[in-house]
Amino acid sequence: MHNLLGISISIGIISNLDNLGIGISYGLQKIRISFFSNLLIAIMSIMATSFAMSMGTFLNKVFPFANLVGALLLILIGLWISFGRILQKNLFPMIYKRSKAVQLLINIINNPAKADRNANGIISINEAVIIGVSLSLNCFVTGLGAGLSGLSLIPVIFSVFFFSLITITIGYDLGIRANFLYFGHLSEFISGVLLVAIGIRNLI
Repeated sequence: MHNLLGISISIGIISNLDNLGIGISYGLQKIRISFFSNLLIAIMSIMATSFAMSMGTFLNKVFPFANLVGALLLILIGLWISFGRILQKNLFPMIYKRSKAVQLLINIINNPAKADRNANGIISINEAVIIGVSLSLNCFVTGLGAGLSGLSLIPVIFSVFFFSLITITIGYDLGIRANFLYFGHLSEFISGVLLVAIGIRNLI
C-alpha cells in the first residue's frame, strides 16, 4: 500500500517537473500565470492522465503481460524524456518542419514565453490551453505506463492535479527570486531518470 502511494506521488511529481521549469521561466521574465489559468492546466493534465490510465488499465486486464509492458514503457519514456531532446529534430525532421502544431508545442516547451502570444505579461485562459496541451503530453505517456503497470487511478490523478498546481506557482516564485535559467532542461533529465527507476522497480 505504502509503495503504491509512494509511486503515485512520484508519478505526480515526474509528470509536472516540466511545470516547475516553465514556472521558473515565467518568473524570470515576469510573465504572470493567473490562478484560473493554472487551474485549467491542472485540469487538462488530469484529463490526459485519466484517459491514458483508463486505456492502460483496460489493456492490463486484457493482455497477460501488460504489467511487464507497462514497466518497460515507463523505462523507455524515461530514457526518451532524458535524452530525446537531442534526437527529436534528427529523428522527426519532416514532422517538425511540416507540422505547425508540432512546431508550436515544441517551441513553447523550449521557450515558454512564446505562449504569451499577445505579449501583455499575463498568461490568459486561451494561452493556458496551449500550455496545457504541451504539458499534458507528459501526463498522457506517463499515465499510459502507470495504467499498464496496474496503478490505481484515483491516487495518481490527485497527485498529478496537486503537483500541477503547486509546481508552476513554486517555479514562478523561484524565477522571481533567483536565476534558475537552466532548470527547465535539468528537470527533463531528472524526471526521465525517476521514470526509469520506477519502471525498474515494477520489474523487480
